[in-house]
Amino acid sequence: MKKFFIVMAAVAMAIVAVEEASAQNLQVIPSVSVNGSAQIKVTPDVIYLTIKLDESDTKGKVTVEEQRKGMFSALKKCGIDIEKQLSVQGMSSSFYRKRGSLAATQYELKVGSADEARKVFEQLEKVGVVNVNISRATSSKLEEYRTEARQAAMRNAQMRASQLAEAVGQTIGACYEINDYTTNVEVSTRGRLLMKNAVMMDAAVTEEAEPEVDFEQIVINYNISAKFYLNTEKQ
Repeated sequence: MKKFFIVMAAVAMAIVAVEEASAQNLQVIPSVSVNGSAQIKVTPDVIYLTIKLDESDTKGKVTVEEQRKGMFSALKKCGIDIEKQLSVQGMSSSFYRKRGSLAATQYELKVGSADEARKVFEQLEKVGVVNVNISRATSSKLEEYRTEARQAAMRNAQMRASQLAEAVGQTIGACYEINDYTTNVEVSTRGRLLMKNAVMMDAAVTEEAEPEVDFEQIVINYNISAKFYLNTEKQ
């Protein structure tokens, strides 16, 4: 039994010695870890307008059908392809002053620029359709811009790593780890209609008021982290 314990103790000491030797022989791989970021601003080229035809807007004097004809006429003057760009969102009716049911129909119109949206506002206003709002704006090439932002963030990380290495007289090698930690690409859009109302302006201004449509750009932010080998030989 005594010999058994002696043998076991010797084996344990040998294992410890091997582990210590292995730890001493481990080489720390020089590397540099950085974050990269990129931001791209895009002008919206897909804009959605909500158009509501409501008999209550005229207290029942103009039917939805009459408003619809006026809307179609106005949109054609703007060069709108009604079949492709206009869609029905819903129809409803409400009881008005015990005189009967007043109908309402809502449409969604897709346009390609702020200037086109402005023309639509102008022409619809001329035919008495005033319940028009900008619902949302986006880009038809959003995924392409996201890819561009992702690649730009990676190049930014490489540049930062190179600058850090250069500060100590070294260079970077290959990238051996990339982490994409952008969980949600920020897309911030907000369309606004700016009405220049001559009544609210100086009384001396007599020119006809015109609507001006302006949009904030879509902002795409991307963030990554990366690790590069560090060449220890100084230049």
